[in-house]
Amino acid sequence: MIVSRTSRFPRKKIALAMADALVSALAMVLAVFLRLGWLDGYNYLQDRWFLLLFAWLAFGLAFYISGIYENDRLQHVGKMTASALVAVVLGGLLVAAFFYATLQPGIGRGIFLGFSTFVFIAVVLMRILYMAAVRRGILAQRCLIIGANGEAQKVVDLIRRYPQSGMRVLGLIQCGHDRERIGRFIGEFPILGNLDHLEKFVELFNIERLILAISANDEPVLLKRLRPFRYRGLAMVDFVSLHEELVQEIPLDHINDEWLFIASMNNSRFHIRRLKRLVDIAVALVLLVVTAPLMAVAAVLIRLTSPGPVLYRQERLGRDSVPFTLLKFRTMRADAETQSGPVWATEDDPRITRLGKWLRKFRIDELPQLVNVLRGEMSLVGPRPEREVFIRKLAEKIPFYAERLLVPPGITGWAQVKYPYAASIEESRIKLQYDLYYIKHMSLFLDLYIILKTIKTILFGRERAVPRPVTSEKPKPAELKTEMLYFQPPAAEPPAKSSSPHAG
Repeated sequence: MIVSRTSRFPRKKIALAMADALVSALAMVLAVFLRLGWLDGYNYLQDRWFLLLFAWLAFGLAFYISGIYENDRLQHVGKMTASALVAVVLGGLLVAAFFYATLQPGIGRGIFLGFSTFVFIAVVLMRILYMAAVRRGILAQRCLIIGANGEAQKVVDLIRRYPQSGMRVLGLIQCGHDRERIGRFIGEFPILGNLDHLEKFVELFNIERLILAISANDEPVLLKRLRPFRYRGLAMVDFVSLHEELVQEIPLDHINDEWLFIASMNNSRFHIRRLKRLVDIAVALVLLVVTAPLMAVAAVLIRLTSPGPVLYRQERLGRDSVPFTLLKFRTMRADAETQSGPVWATEDDPRITRLGKWLRKFRIDELPQLVNVLRGEMSLVGPRPEREVFIRKLAEKIPFYAERLLVPPGITGWAQVKYPYAASIEESRIKLQYDLYYIKHMSLFLDLYIILKTIKTILFGRERAVPRPVTSEKPKPAELKTEMLYFQPPAAEPPAKSSSPHAG
């Protein structure tokens, strides 16, 4: 079932970003007045308001690119301070680049130095206050878990994995009437009572959200009893929606065809497809012009450092399984798959050339795909296109894998920025969960969010995703995690088309 529509952007982080914007503006004004005094400072603000506004916006962009809103940065003072320093330095570089490119007179070194210092101090203090508020539960949403079975344990484990979720669980309400279980604990949360006591605890604790951890057998009767609470304004979320909110992926083991159908019915984003296509064309044209010198340098270096063609062309499957020829700069040896056949590329793949490692690290190898975007074969943002031989194999092992072929593939995407490499079937399963999340929530705003995260990758290099617990609770055969990824086509079929074969 789909109990609620989840939010991709937690309100606490939006509030933190708005606070950053406010203190940054105050830091700018303070730096001007301390440097020039009240009268001259007021005149300075009037004369150079546009330059100051650009600097303010540039620092806001630098805040996001540097990752100061990421959960792990909001949990550790050291990481938070380091990312704040990176944000200030990056903001300064963006402003300096703008002044240099436009031949503007600039803001003034004294004012700019003061502004940068005040912004750094303010951002660090804001995060210290934020972390203290979260630890004390001041910003937390008061919740009750409905259910005290195995599903409830999954909910408890999920919330424990994300302590910055901003949810304060007061306890659990069991669906049955087993009095002996009342007072026991699941994890660190007590079983407070049964459904007959729900009204009392909702009022006593001023509950804001109910988390449903129930079995399919309990669902019909329970939903009828909970409906009055929904009309009173309480938020309700089931395990799938909670997982979707916290992990920003769809848990495959908890959905079925009915869930996917309901999700597609609730998806009102089909009207953005045409606008998305117009944006793809405009941005691809601009990027082709801007990156032309960089691509020319890359082509020359590839030619000089390893034998073989500059580009490789490989058949991939696009929307509705329509094949197309994908273009990339060659990053592997020209004979990469002569012995092995079609093979998944890995992060430290020995077939990658020394230059190819740098091209992959900063995504330069994917720039020729802008031509695929102009042809209408790809979008800027979407699931990564795969080869037919891999799709066939993965579709046999992973449920709903073909769903990712319902939308145009992309140069970058939600799965790419959240989990860069997939070198096993289990990792491909995780990436599919991110792809399903993107398909459900696809919007121009989410595309912009993904592009900004991709810019961060380009500036700082590709980061390997941190391993995390597998979201699937179903037991997997050993080969599902360890099966290596030499997918030979059947002997009767022709080999995959590729002028420079590798799984790049």
